[in-house]
Amino acid sequence: MINRRHFAIRTVGTLGALALSPAAAFADQLNATVALSNRLDQELTKLGNAAAPELIANDEKFWARVRSAYTLNPDVVNLDHGWTNPTTRAAVEELVRGARRLEALPAEELDRLFFASSSTGVRPALAEAMEVPLAEIALVRNATEALNTVLLGLPLNAGDEIVCSVHDYFAMLDSLEQRRARDGVVLRMIRPPIPAPSLEALAELYQAAIGPRTRLVLVTHVSNLTGQLFPVQPIAAAAHRVGAEVVVDGAQSLGVQGEPVSALGCDYYGASAHKWLGTPVGLGVLWMRPAHVAKIWPTVPPPPDVTGMRRFEWIGTAPAYLEPAALPALALHRSLGAALKAARLRYLSSHLRKRITVALPNARFYTLAEPGMSIGITTIELPEVLSDSLQKRLRERHQILTQSMAGNKRAPEIRGLRITPNVYTTPAEIDRLVSALKAG
Repeated sequence: MINRRHFAIRTVGTLGALALSPAAAFADQLNATVALSNRLDQELTKLGNAAAPELIANDEKFWARVRSAYTLNPDVVNLDHGWTNPTTRAAVEELVRGARRLEALPAEELDRLFFASSSTGVRPALAEAMEVPLAEIALVRNATEALNTVLLGLPLNAGDEIVCSVHDYFAMLDSLEQRRARDGVVLRMIRPPIPAPSLEALAELYQAAIGPRTRLVLVTHVSNLTGQLFPVQPIAAAAHRVGAEVVVDGAQSLGVQGEPVSALGCDYYGASAHKWLGTPVGLGVLWMRPAHVAKIWPTVPPPPDVTGMRRFEWIGTAPAYLEPAALPALALHRSLGAALKAARLRYLSSHLRKRITVALPNARFYTLAEPGMSIGITTIELPEVLSDSLQKRLRERHQILTQSMAGNKRAPEIRGLRITPNVYTTPAEIDRLVSALKAG
């Protein structure tokens, strides 16, 4: 069931407070965002508050309204949202205005913007998106920084084991390999099959690798390489049985997962807000259970009077205008909700799979079509076609942006092309891609 009214009230209240704040000069764009959120809420109400997300997922008029919140490149079909999402037009305007204000008198405006950032409601909006208490999150720059805080800050001894996967994001594995070289930890790296036969089979791979010396398990919720969704709960349960802790890379799931982060059963969770929450680039979030906060070493030591999760936010002088600029994008996310966004992405991914299966029957999909195996990322491999060359050809000849996944030194078996729509992507744009793939 979709409860739109709760989200609409929170959206209008938070944005309205910022627009009326003496520190904010962005009332016009904020009011435009409020108006759009209200229109979306009205349309969802007409469709029925109790409507299942799947019933709205294929309503192209509704998603065209969502698309109107963005200023997109009209000359390119963007199917590489797995890297980062565009942010809303209102967020861009606030970003530009904040940067101009700061750079006009930085020695004075830095402090003003810092205190304005503390009152924008961005932190509560992120906590709400994750469905966790406000005090349990830290605002950082991206998922890499969030996860490195744990991977490099958790006390470990020589011989302690970390379970991870060759399909984890390369930056996380780079960090773990540094810990192996520096601290003598042991990495137990699993190699998931492509495609995975079931979620149970994936859980069993981790369970087999977890042992009495395991101290930490890294799980990527949704693989950026294949689009595979990993079953965090049974993996976390197996880790906890031997006293190990679990850190989840939620870069590709935050904003489209339909459950509270704490319900995953993990101990730590890091993600980028500029992916499926759609904020401007440069905002991430770290969550951890309160019992772990004191033992994690911050990557950059904060002032001695800083406590709690704020210990992990200190980086020195930073662009303080970024957080206020994120608010319109977070408001739009709040109006839609993760369940509806996930339903839309699954609808578009299903449309893509059906079209490719008919047009290119020899195409190999890196995930199975069964429900729960993926959300929005589709990676395909075409026989005797190099994905690097295919990516270049699609961009140069057809003005379609995709992403080659070839060249991963830890997983050379991955040679596919990643295709990632957004909620505002149209079926016609997907059809255009399939026609281009068929044309060669």
